[in-house]
Amino acid sequence: MNPWLGIATVLAALSVTMGVMRALGRFVQPEISRKTVHVVMGLVMLSFPWVFNEAWPVVVLCAFAMTGLAAVRFLPLLNRGMGNVLGGVERKSWGEFYFSIGVTAVFILSGGDAILYCVPVLILTLADAAGALVGIFYGVARYQTDDGHKTAEGSLAFFTIAFLSCHIPLLLFTETGRAETLLVSLTAGFVVMLLEAVAWRGQDNLILPVGMFVLLKLFLPLTTAELLVRFGVILGLVAVVTLLRKRTTLSDSAVLVCALAAYAVWGFWRWTWLLPLLLAFAIYVGLPRFPGAVRPMQNFHAVTRVLAGAFLWMMVPKFFPGTDTFAPFFLCAAAHAGNIVSARFRAVRPEWSLRRVAVAAWCVPTVLFGMLAVAWFIQGRFDWWFFLQIPLAVAFSLCVFIPVWPFREPEKHPFRQWFSETCAAVLASCAACGCD
Repeated sequence: MNPWLGIATVLAALSVTMGVMRALGRFVQPEISRKTVHVVMGLVMLSFPWVFNEAWPVVVLCAFAMTGLAAVRFLPLLNRGMGNVLGGVERKSWGEFYFSIGVTAVFILSGGDAILYCVPVLILTLADAAGALVGIFYGVARYQTDDGHKTAEGSLAFFTIAFLSCHIPLLLFTETGRAETLLVSLTAGFVVMLLEAVAWRGQDNLILPVGMFVLLKLFLPLTTAELLVRFGVILGLVAVVTLLRKRTTLSDSAVLVCALAAYAVWGFWRWTWLLPLLLAFAIYVGLPRFPGAVRPMQNFHAVTRVLAGAFLWMMVPKFFPGTDTFAPFFLCAAAHAGNIVSARFRAVRPEWSLRRVAVAAWCVPTVLFGMLAVAWFIQGRFDWWFFLQIPLAVAFSLCVFIPVWPFREPEKHPFRQWFSETCAAVLASCAACGCD
């Protein structure tokens, strides 16, 4: 097909669908209207590998679609006519824009491979819509997210459709073995269900297709035994953080982010990189708890502030092969642990002086991370000087964190939060390690 004819056909399908839903607006609930457009356009976009032989028509189509969607959202005349089709729900969402970007990104990344393109788009189209509608109309068991609430029933519906959207195409159209197909679909479906659970403001429309593409690229070459291990690890991590969630100050979705982050560290790097982060989490869980009436609730940003520095050190070897950044990564985790201890003691032990808080916050990670470092000392990866770098890193971070961290109403000071938590730990790992 001529690419311009293909572009025109897809845009016409989008216009007709929105026009029909606009005409039915008074009879259809806003969420159903949104998801109908979502499903129809997703099914149309499944044809892209056979309609377009190059990526540029899809990029052009994405630009046209986003321009039109922006006009509908921001121009008063169009918004009064079509705005309720996509923007009639109470929550704020940019899902229609992320949808276009997500489909375009997967089309480019798939390089013409129909399976690598269609499976993510199927999950984005069907699983996301099924999860949302089941959650709205049948959801009872709610859990807290940064976007309000979602339901266990909706997540279960999402997983079921995601599993089938992956399992059936792999089984029918690839040479992947039956056991491998089952395990790939189970594991990938479970992981993208977690991704959907923690996404907010429509970002799942970008995260889901790209995430599923990455999972397929990683899982399809693996053996049955390797896939079984990966499925067991993600189930185990989710079970652990779920059981411990009442001992944390994190929202339900933030707890799931912890499990996903741990799985990413274990999957993309080695399990040894996971140990310092698990120790920091264990220290956090083991701290004195807040009284129930005053227990704060932190969203996933609290997790990302802690993980950002660690992931920075983990990514350096990806761009500079041969660089070993495990030592500063280890020190960064220790520094974060010290910051977490100091923040908790200031909150639950108000009678303590800052000096006493600082001493406790310095001693706990210094001793525990020092004990953990013995394993790498025995292997010859750390030398004796590293045992002096641990207390230096923790002390440096605390010297920045304690005076800068916004103890009163921290949510009103996001920059100070990021600087005192993330930047302090990264600088501490650099200073103590000499950037070696």
